[in-house]
Amino acid sequence: MSGTIWNKNGLVGLGLNKPPPTQLPSLPTMLIGLIANPVSSKDIRRLTGLARVVAIEEKANLVARLLVGLGSAEGVRVLALDDQAGLVRRARKMANNLCPEVEFIPIDVRGDESDTRRAAAHLASQEADALVTLGGDGTVRAAVEGWPDAPLVPLAAGTNNAFALTLEPTVTGLAVATAVEERNADAFVTTTALRVETSVGNASAVIDVVSVRDRWIGARAIWEPDLLIEAVVTSSKRTAVGVAAISAALAPLEPGHARWIRFGEGQSVRAVFGPGLVFDVLVAEYSDLPIGSDVTLNVADGVVALDGERRLAAHGALVRVVTGPTTFDPESALGF
Repeated sequence: MSGTIWNKNGLVGLGLNKPPPTQLPSLPTMLIGLIANPVSSKDIRRLTGLARVVAIEEKANLVARLLVGLGSAEGVRVLALDDQAGLVRRARKMANNLCPEVEFIPIDVRGDESDTRRAAAHLASQEADALVTLGGDGTVRAAVEGWPDAPLVPLAAGTNNAFALTLEPTVTGLAVATAVEERNADAFVTTTALRVETSVGNASAVIDVVSVRDRWIGARAIWEPDLLIEAVVTSSKRTAVGVAAISAALAPLEPGHARWIRFGEGQSVRAVFGPGLVFDVLVAEYSDLPIGSDVTLNVADGVVALDGERRLAAHGALVRVVTGPTTFDPESALGF
């Protein structure tokens, strides 16, 4: 019927009501984890490029649309990180009676990256059917550190979003609920990730590990390609942004592989390095590495960056290519 919308009380439109459908036997509860990062999309690349900071209310709106999509299926229960900005609480209010049941993860929120790691670890202990993150590549990396083999649904709300899905959240919510309800194994595909060992600590990355000149960590984000020394990258999508865009400009990358790149005099490739930032980058050589391979990055007197952010002031880094988390394929979930 034209002008008709769905809600949990049935179909309503143009002043006409239809009774809800016949009640079916209750379905098993589907547990969906949700971690929304209130500080994503606020790094320095928003100032050096043309991107704008995403306001808290806009992020809450994204979460609300996700909740509406999830709530369109019966038996969905959401277990969420109760972030300090109250994104999920605001979103729950926005979604109103279209919102599924929402509970909060019982951890002390500190307002730093450890919140994401600890929340993801708790969701792993609860055997959540899927973990939805709202943020950028750094948010995904922190979640994977807490739950290495998480069934990830990474919604884009960061700066570069080389790993995250840039989809309408309502569609994503509906697709996730459909996939979990139908136990659709094809809806989650295995990715490649990176493990890093350094003299100052170990870490993980989902998109890239990069050695960068200059030992200044500062604002963390990488936005100057002239500072790049070497990189290992897991993505080669033509639509990627950042170091992954450089990889994409070189050649396709087979699944289950990562690409080592040494920057310097050689092939010039044009890549989108951030929102509103297009650079010609010189690549001296590159090679592809299957899962299980190791490579030692030359860090010199620089730092090691993980997924686009300077992190470790180390003098060297051993990078191992490993099997990563599974990530959501919405088209497979919806039967396309």
